[in-house]
Amino acid sequence: MKNFEIEIKKTLNISDSDIDSLMVTALEGGINYWCGSATIKRNEDGTMFGLTPEYEKEVTYASDVISKGGTLVMVDVEEPEEVWELNLEKFLEGLAMAMEWAKIIDVAEFMDSHDAEYADVLIQNALFKTIVFG
Repeated sequence: MKNFEIEIKKTLNISDSDIDSLMVTALEGGINYWCGSATIKRNEDGTMFGLTPEYEKEVTYASDVISKGGTLVMVDVEEPEEVWELNLEKFLEGLAMAMEWAKIIDVAEFMDSHDAEYADVLIQNALFKTIVFG
């Protein structure tokens, strides 16, 4: 008997509150062992990079920025000159990779199952397209 491999593509929806929740999990424990800080990228005038004034009013925490279209600047915990930028496009790519890694094909199931490890895998895939740390 032969086995054949097929690729299935599926479009999934994720809410901004789900994105914020995943970012909270990442920032409050998932990535702290390799990421020393995550700050909001700002324009020269101090406004948040990539955010309209309406969205900027909705940002309370760094974890709120990605879902609004902004960018976080992530700094390596051991080498502060090592810096990466995380935006919504990278986040969504990282989410797809993390879901594949976890063998989960439904966003709701991923949200129900996610923990610090899942959030770490998501962010590393978003930034590096692979697992670099841990």
